[in-house]
Amino acid sequence: MTDLFQRDSRGPSERANRLLVAISGAVGGVMGLSMALVAILSTPAGMKPSTLDMWTSPLPLWFAILMALMWGVVVPIISWRWHRVVDEHESRAYRDGALAAFYVVGLGAPVWWFLWRGGVLPPLQVEWVYVALMATCGIVWMWRKYV
Repeated sequence: MTDLFQRDSRGPSERANRLLVAISGAVGGVMGLSMALVAILSTPAGMKPSTLDMWTSPLPLWFAILMALMWGVVVPIISWRWHRVVDEHESRAYRDGALAAFYVVGLGAPVWWFLWRGGVLPPLQVEWVYVALMATCGIVWMWRKYV
């Protein structure tokens, strides 16, 4: 109980870092929930919505523009601010994650493409490339930061 009343020993940079990560998570959560709700509400009457609908169903124009603005303006502003407050250790961890993600996509996408052209794999989907990129970056970042 006394921990609640003690002064926070983290520096201003670490507090700003954690606040920006929390804001980023909240923005992502709101965007994801909004996407799910719009997908459910856009499902034709009598059909059961599926998780695939979130990726493939058409979006209302106003919502598509709103999501594009959030992703193309708000998220970069949060990211830019985060890069300004982060310490050298976390910056290196992030850089290493981004580099690993680059190699996963830079090597993996052409390999998949060749195998698709040879009839071995289905067509490459951009959603899975994005998931691979983000997962690789996040895993390497956490490993470099916390291990």
